[in-house]
Amino acid sequence: MIVWSSLPNMGDNGTSDGHGRADLSSDELFNVLSDARRRTVLFHLRQHGVATVDELTDVIAEVSPDESEAIDREHLRTSLHHSQFPKLMDAGLLTYDPEQQIVESTSLHGKIGEWLDLAVRHQIQFESVREPDNQPDEREEIRVLLVDDEPGLPETIGAYLERENDDMTVTTATSPLEAVTRLGEESFDCIVSDYQMPAISGLDFLKAVREDDPTMPFIVFTAKGSESVASQAIETRVTDYVQKRPDTEQYDELADRICKAVTGD
Repeated sequence: MIVWSSLPNMGDNGTSDGHGRADLSSDELFNVLSDARRRTVLFHLRQHGVATVDELTDVIAEVSPDESEAIDREHLRTSLHHSQFPKLMDAGLLTYDPEQQIVESTSLHGKIGEWLDLAVRHQIQFESVREPDNQPDEREEIRVLLVDDEPGLPETIGAYLERENDDMTVTTATSPLEAVTRLGEESFDCIVSDYQMPAISGLDFLKAVREDDPTMPFIVFTAKGSESVASQAIETRVTDYVQKRPDTEQYDELADRICKAVTGD
């Protein structure tokens, strides 16, 4: 069952820690983050640092619960320009150059980062609905949820894993929000997620999963290899971390890590 909820009011503690506007109170920050489109802008900028207005428009359309075709992109651009960006600029969270159509984050760490993490957890909340495990599961297959936004890549990886591993079935999703829907519809033995995706990162998704299921095997599979990403993943209790490479051996390694994560062998 998918549970969508608003960000809760956390009180009136100020945010005068050097991040954001000096006089930005918790109530003001809550007001800024209460809007889904503003949160999406900040989620995306926290990963990428800078983005064009067109890029942010596409990201908001992609993660919208409505059909993206139904979104008036010109109206959305106007809303960003006249409403969303000014509010975020006034809060000291980004800068916007209307001539270059460039948006850049200024400070999304510290207290602001903590609130963003909280907003993520509440935007991607779900409750697993599973049958009681009263009798042994006779199925030998390993059910994998694969999350990656690169066009065609999830299907390519999924097809390879299923072809080379008879005991593995792969369901794909192109965003964490789509993955949440899949998790609400069926159960899985392991989640494999890319790190860098539009709006909500793989680590944000991992944090949300850990809120609901501390033991779900979760593997970060990404081309963004760095000590920073690895340490963040470990802190969030990732099960394993596999770096993408330009060869099919990476898929064999991924399959091996999935089996080990699920069976514990």
